[in-house]
Amino acid sequence: MPTIVAIAIQIVSAHPLLTRSVQKLLSHAEDLPKCLPPAKNEVEAIAQASDAGLFLLDACSLHTDLGPLTARCRAQSPGSKFLVLLSPDQTSDAEKLRLFYWGIDGFVELHRTWQVELPQAIKSILRGEVWVPPVVLLAFVKQAKALLDAQLLPGHSLTAREGQVLQLLMRRLTNKEISSALGISERTVKFHVSNILSKLQLEDRRGLFTGNLGTAVLPSEG
Repeated sequence: MPTIVAIAIQIVSAHPLLTRSVQKLLSHAEDLPKCLPPAKNEVEAIAQASDAGLFLLDACSLHTDLGPLTARCRAQSPGSKFLVLLSPDQTSDAEKLRLFYWGIDGFVELHRTWQVELPQAIKSILRGEVWVPPVVLLAFVKQAKALLDAQLLPGHSLTAREGQVLQLLMRRLTNKEISSALGISERTVKFHVSNILSKLQLEDRRGLFTGNLGTAVLPSEG
């Protein structure tokens, strides 16, 4: 995927001590975009959304569902990335998977090494990668395969590019965001989306979000 450069990082947290710690950390990190003035809530975040390229969401202090919040921020700032700060061991892999389907790109738990991990996670996400536990990625891939097994027309298969587009569609990305992520035109994205929906016997992309999508069973350890 092509390199993605954020205009700025938007910290969204109602916890002033954490906000200051993150600001101080990122101000000393190399090769990172500037930080906008921190936002204490969704209203303040959306007010600055057009200038943000990466939203840093503090799940510990934001008492709202971060999935829909991500969608609302993305509507104001298309193409933005999202990284969530979590309390250690307080968020299950199943919940991370659900949020991943909403388009959140990474998770950093606030354990004793978070200050080392956070800049690495941000840089990785800005390169177009994701920063999620392997077990979550595995569950996502298995869910995509299950969708194909259940819906794909007999005798049909997806091309490699259609497979890439499908995975981004399943994470609720718009055509414009898919275009940016894959380095192809929106017209080409629309062509692939049309082919994918036809092969999956779906009228529109909303069919991807019905049934058990996003609730794949996570594999057990071992």
